[in-house]
Amino acid sequence: MRGIGSARLTTRPGRPRDGRGRHDLSWWDLADRKWPPAAAGTVLIVGSAVAFALDGPVAQAAYLRGLHPAAFGFWRAFAGAMVLGGCLAARLRPGAVAAVRRMGRPAAIRLALAAVAGLGLNLALFEALARLPVASAVAAFGCYPLFVAAWEAASRRVASGAVAVGTAVVAIAGLVLLIRPDPSLPAPAAGLVLALLAAALHAAYILLGRGGWGEVGDGAATFLIVATAALGLGALAVATRAAAVLAPLSDPGLAGLLLLEGALAGAAAPLLFLAGLRRIGATRTAVLSLCEPLAATLLAAVTFGQRPAPFQLLGGALLVGAGIAVQTGPVRPGQSACSNLCGRRRGGRP
Repeated sequence: MRGIGSARLTTRPGRPRDGRGRHDLSWWDLADRKWPPAAAGTVLIVGSAVAFALDGPVAQAAYLRGLHPAAFGFWRAFAGAMVLGGCLAARLRPGAVAAVRRMGRPAAIRLALAAVAGLGLNLALFEALARLPVASAVAAFGCYPLFVAAWEAASRRVASGAVAVGTAVVAIAGLVLLIRPDPSLPAPAAGLVLALLAAALHAAYILLGRGGWGEVGDGAATFLIVATAALGLGALAVATRAAAVLAPLSDPGLAGLLLLEGALAGAAAPLLFLAGLRRIGATRTAVLSLCEPLAATLLAAVTFGQRPAPFQLLGGALLVGAGIAVQTGPVRPGQSACSNLCGRRRGGRP
């Protein structure tokens, strides 16, 4: 997992106000000192999207080797939880576990709901990938920025709801052009419903996590969310196809693939995602996250020589344009997470 091994945990005095715990990964602070919070958040979200881009290809490869969606989701989450847990155990200082126990009730409820949403999201998306062509599944799942923007506009959390929704629509149009779903391929209704359900759950996950978790840091929160997914998916996999769960133990190639997937997409990606989300807000995060299929397309072009078609280039341009527009557009009135981070630099309490 990139960057985690070299991170150390620090203890900050005072009561946290920006959603980060007293025991957090210090390189978040280093990024905030080097760049404005919005720039740091953008880098974190783009980094998470690049890591998440492994999900589709690795899932398809695992399915061909005999894993079913619940078993794949379990091994991905299990490997991610082991990586996160190992890093936290190696770097924890006294009081970090106590911060979890001291969580306020609202933060604990939001974290629990986010963990449940993450569990449902993983199961629905990997089931959709098993039923649909990857392009169709990603296109349906890519509706989540529209859900986020519509919710924030309805709740007046952004200064201009029409701009936010419009930007999300442009981003989704670019996504559809980029992944070029083939209308000649069958798209079962159950698969489309599952992909849309995954989109709704991902939108809920983003909205629940935008304010942080009180005194609990990003690393501990991510570990709890990923561990919940591992437990839930593991129980489901054992209850449905127990024998298939053990397939990686007899296939070293599959085991190595799942370890890589767990370290990058299961551990590093959600950690970067939560850290970036608090810095730039829900709508910006949702739109920027759509660079995941863009990263996958570019990776295929470089690795396999799959040159993108002109309409794919147009789709990528729309995604990039939407990402730039959402960074320069208005944000919610009043204090945001970024404002709190900037206030801390000016001498305010953390």
